Amino acid sequence: MATSSASTRAPAAGPWVDIDRAALCANYRLARASAPGAEIAAVVKCDGYGLGAAEIARATAAREGCRAFFVAYAHEGRALRAALADRGRAAAIYVFNGPEPDALGLFRDADLTPVLNGARQAALWAGAFPGAPAALHVDTGMNRLGAPMDEVAAVAALEGLRIDLVMSHLACSSTPSSPKNAAQRDLFVDVAGRFPDARRSLAASGGALMDGRYHFDLVRLGVALYGASPFDEDEPRLAPAAALKAPIIQLRRLQAGDTVGYGGTFAAARPTLIATAALGYGDGLPRLASNRAAARVNGQRAAIVGRVSMDLVTLDVTDLDAPPRIGDTAMFFGPGLPIHDLATACETISYELLTGLGGRVDRRYL
Repeated sequence: MATSSASTRAPAAGPWVDIDRAALCANYRLARASAPGAEIAAVVKCDGYGLGAAEIARATAAREGCRAFFVAYAHEGRALRAALADRGRAAAIYVFNGPEPDALGLFRDADLTPVLNGARQAALWAGAFPGAPAALHVDTGMNRLGAPMDEVAAVAALEGLRIDLVMSHLACSSTPSSPKNAAQRDLFVDVAGRFPDARRSLAASGGALMDGRYHFDLVRLGVALYGASPFDEDEPRLAPAAALKAPIIQLRRLQAGDTVGYGGTFAAARPTLIATAALGYGDGLPRLASNRAAARVNGQRAAIVGRVSMDLVTLDVTDLDAPPRIGDTAMFFGPGLPIHDLATACETISYELLTGLGGRVDRRYL
């Protein structure tokens, strides 16, 4: 029979994410330095990539003078307008998914600017609010959202439509050497010429850190603002703005042959010290991290062993210089442990890890 010894404490604190406002602002400044001729807008959709849209917007507005923000839905825009109420109507808030009939009142009341994604939305906006500013998203090759090329002429001809920003989205900016980037840029320049009075925006985070051919008048800074690489490899110039942490709530000594977790997918090959941390897939740590990823405990690497469960994850802390104690902190991404590493181990992307942080994860602003 397998043997073990354990120590516990109660009650246990839950997981949290430290959000570093100074790092966010440093990343904003990096984008501004990379694209010196462009306005830098902050993309705060999906509640600021899971980190809190209101806090992110306030920080970038107050500290860096950010005056343009992007969200996905009108109700996100309304909440953001309320969060920026002390700044009056100075901030422009763009809504990526554009207007629908039942949301027109939100656009009016919260002073939101729609991103029009085709002739139908353009006609709806021009009819409801003739002369009101709007952005136009032209699809140059993503084939996801945006006005198809065969609708651009109809949009340009609409009476009462005022386009003050033309934008598109690069499909392959995660790989700067992809020839598709240049092809999309050339097509964008051509179609944007139909709206000579409008500003232009092609770059999101990847394009912002590419060369100046992609910057134009406005850059939409998304995942890079939060310290995560927009590329297929880590980007060391970015400051980690989020650190996912959890307390160690139990220590357990195993004998050789003892197994850990559901299915017994890890078997100790020697006497082993296991630390259980209060974090699981219910909080956004992917189950695919099981036996593949690592945390940092007291500044040293500790492998995740056994399967990640809903509320708990187990770490091999045998070889740490000093054994951890109950109440010590395990960090799963943050300074010294790039979120890109966890994403790679879990066969996903940093975007999904950030936006997947669960409601039980306490957001702590530094």
